[in-house]
Amino acid sequence: MFTRVRLASVACLLLLASVTVSFAQQPDSTGSARPGARPRRGSIGSQLGSSYICSGGDYGVGALPRLSLAGTFGYVVSPRWRWRVNPYFTWNAYRPGTALSSFPAVKVKDDVLTQLVGANAQVQRTGGKANWVWHVGAGPAIYRVVVQDHRNVIKDPETYELHQGTYVGATVEYGIERFMRSLPNTSLEWTVAYQTAFAKSDNRFPSGFNGSPGAIEIRFGGHYYYDMRVPKKPDGVRARAH
Repeated sequence: MFTRVRLASVACLLLLASVTVSFAQQPDSTGSARPGARPRRGSIGSQLGSSYICSGGDYGVGALPRLSLAGTFGYVVSPRWRWRVNPYFTWNAYRPGTALSSFPAVKVKDDVLTQLVGANAQVQRTGGKANWVWHVGAGPAIYRVVVQDHRNVIKDPETYELHQGTYVGATVEYGIERFMRSLPNTSLEWTVAYQTAFAKSDNRFPSGFNGSPGAIEIRFGGHYYYDMRVPKKPDGVRARAH
């Protein structure tokens, strides 16, 4: 029923994974056995997991966990601080038979789904030893929230407003990275996160689905750390090039 959503999710995952793997195949240019998350280095990665909308009124009632995808673009500021920007997508379906009495045209949530897509920006505090690094992060987000029934965006029966829009949100997460000994610039990460979009609007949605959907999730994926500064060529090499 949700074939297009699944295909889009798989396509995004394959794209992010291919970028990460292509970077990870490169040898460690620093010649160091220390983990790659050192200051003034960038990172790119992707994660796959499952999310569950647990709050937000109608958004959370009868919700069933579904796939979540996250990309990662980051920069290490210091041994204890870094920032990340994360493109993000998730969606939830609903338990068959869950009533939606305030929407006469829908009545039950059998074919309803909620999508959250957007990005968040985080400041993260890091710590750990050797090849294990943990982080706690939080920051603002921008999410587009869409509620569909039979692949069509539903309308509020009073205002006839479509249940879709772009909203400010927020995120918080905790993660643990394990850096690989043979590829010290590459890490595997387990993440627990919470996402929310401030979508409440009494004027637009008085009949229902009027709240701030909040999703908890667990993700797993990989990251590659790389030098952002291009090394300068020695004067002798420059002279021979001319």
